[in-house]
Amino acid sequence: MDRFAIGSRNHRGWGHEGLPAYIEPGGYLDPMLSSQHSKLFMAAWFATSLLLFASLTCSAHAQKSKPNPETTTVIVNVREADTGDPVSQASVTLQFTEPAAFGLGKKHTYNAKADAQGRCKIFGVNKGTIVLTVTSSHHQSYGKELQLDQDNQVFLVKLKKPQPLI
Repeated sequence: MDRFAIGSRNHRGWGHEGLPAYIEPGGYLDPMLSSQHSKLFMAAWFATSLLLFASLTCSAHAQKSKPNPETTTVIVNVREADTGDPVSQASVTLQFTEPAAFGLGKKHTYNAKADAQGRCKIFGVNKGTIVLTVTSSHHQSYGKELQLDQDNQVFLVKLKKPQPLI
């Protein structure tokens, strides 16, 4: 007599433990726990353990190597190059990149206007390389890559009058 699949729970070939079961020619119920099933179970357990270990290791590494950027305030004084008078309502744009553990980092751009004394304060800027751009009507534009090293660092920007048209 051949093996016939029966089930004690739902009669669809599943035994009492949820595993495939067969009646042996001798007449006893034999749950199918072959070496192949054992190998698949062990492989799945190993793969799951490996993924869990890798994710925990990566998470711990990311927390250790997470950059802790120092932020500071930048003060920009905008003056006319010839007279030294303050330039009010000058547009100030400051760009910098926030360092990241992986990749290039996040770019930030801050825009502000100079007050009546030609001053502008920008808060929360990461130390390092910044790009400062200043524009104002009836003046030449200013743009430069600068190094921000100190707390409350002051940058003096002198705007020139435009070149005469020929």
